[in-house]
Amino acid sequence: MKFSYRQEPSIPGAAHKERTNVLRPRIRVRLFHKNRFIDLLALVDSGADDCLFPLEVATELNLPLNLKNVNLYGGIGAGHISAVFTHVSFGVAGEVIFPLYAGFSDAPSVVPILGQAGFFDRFEVKFNKPKEIIELKFIDPDPESFFREYH
Repeated sequence: MKFSYRQEPSIPGAAHKERTNVLRPRIRVRLFHKNRFIDLLALVDSGADDCLFPLEVATELNLPLNLKNVNLYGGIGAGHISAVFTHVSFGVAGEVIFPLYAGFSDAPSVVPILGQAGFFDRFEVKFNKPKEIIELKFIDPDPESFFREYH
């Protein structure tokens, strides 16, 4: 599966006065739960440990959330955000659908992110920024080892 990088607006600053747009590796995905679904543009982020989504997505899908399944994250700057993890069905390009253990956060900075656990361990991912292409090849992991590691 091939996807194009997306051009998105950028706020020029002192270091990059001329930069008004940036290319980002975002792909269209679909999350499912029972008879509900939501389509999202998600950032393919090799530096992210997990797949994270805004809490509003969990609310829209009526996902069961257990506050015992919380993980904390730090990143650039001070402070942390938290995400509640649960199972959701995940689809890419209508071709590949699988169960995903993902986090949902009410932090204002959280955008849909596809990280190492749950996404990169199921896909061979090739970034080709000069050609503005992201290429994904689905890899079906060993179900038993996958279950032990992520649940």
